[in-house]
Amino acid sequence: MGLLKTPIALPFNITRMGYVVLTSSNFEKTRFFYESGLGLEVTFQDQNMLCFRAIEETYHHSLIFEKVDEGETGKCRRVGYRMQTDHDVKEAFNFFKSRGDKVDFVERPFQGLTIKVIDCLGVSVEFCATMEQSKNRMQKFHTHAGGKLAFLDHIQIACPDVQEVYQWYNDLGFRLSEYTANDGTEEMWGVWLKRKNNTQDIVFSNGAGPRLHHIAYHTPEVANVIHAADVMSSMGLAGSMDRAPGRHGIGNAFFIYFRDPDGHRVEIFTSHYNFIDIDQEPKRWDLTDTTRSQLWGFPAPKKWFYEASEFDGIEVKKPLKDAPPVTLEDFLESW
Repeated sequence: MGLLKTPIALPFNITRMGYVVLTSSNFEKTRFFYESGLGLEVTFQDQNMLCFRAIEETYHHSLIFEKVDEGETGKCRRVGYRMQTDHDVKEAFNFFKSRGDKVDFVERPFQGLTIKVIDCLGVSVEFCATMEQSKNRMQKFHTHAGGKLAFLDHIQIACPDVQEVYQWYNDLGFRLSEYTANDGTEEMWGVWLKRKNNTQDIVFSNGAGPRLHHIAYHTPEVANVIHAADVMSSMGLAGSMDRAPGRHGIGNAFFIYFRDPDGHRVEIFTSHYNFIDIDQEPKRWDLTDTTRSQLWGFPAPKKWFYEASEFDGIEVKKPLKDAPPVTLEDFLESW
């Protein structure tokens, strides 16, 4: 199938990635990791729900944890996108309904009109335009801690059929900014799709899935990424680092990855470049080009490619393409 033409005259406007809902078996450990360690702000907590937001976020939450029993494996329950107005939400409901997608209006705490649709992977995807707001911490500099996370930027999902999910989200107006393909072909291994001005809101990569690979928060300075590692180390959380600092070829982001107490992976990174003009061509990468993942040449460790959070209640399927990436272990063997 290859590259697709993105429709630009849809009756609704998806503006960006909005929030992610994960499970936690221990709110005390989760709060210590995200609030004391990474520097997110707690906006709500009771026995069943724990909500966070980042420094620049005025809306109530970008990350929610729902409580599960101690010892249960961490899962992703749903992801949410923001739309421009409630009218867009209603038009999107009609759009999904007309296609035969499973879509419903749902009630969510702290949110306005919200719909939930099941995408082609079986993942619960929500859309809302409004959310409770309060003054952010942008100029309360004394409260900036940990990695000084500014806002939720994107997520990545491993999936068995990248081309299928690329088609599904392309039909909603998501544009392709960069992609990885098998060498010398247009057989896609990964697609970077965006609605806002930078290179991605959602990434889909080839792998057993659907599984949530990571959530990613932007921080404005490279020094903040390093400071996050220092803070986590000083708090006894150095072992939670999942991938050492480096720079992605794709997106050009300077990054570090951690795993939270339930195994969910979170990236802290400095922002991508602008991808705005409608005639800007997507950038292609060969699968064997290790600089796409790490511009300095060293690829990610095997666990980074193959470990991820499952979606609650969704069967994990093997990928259709047998296209294993080059891992750090592979690289070192031949080094």
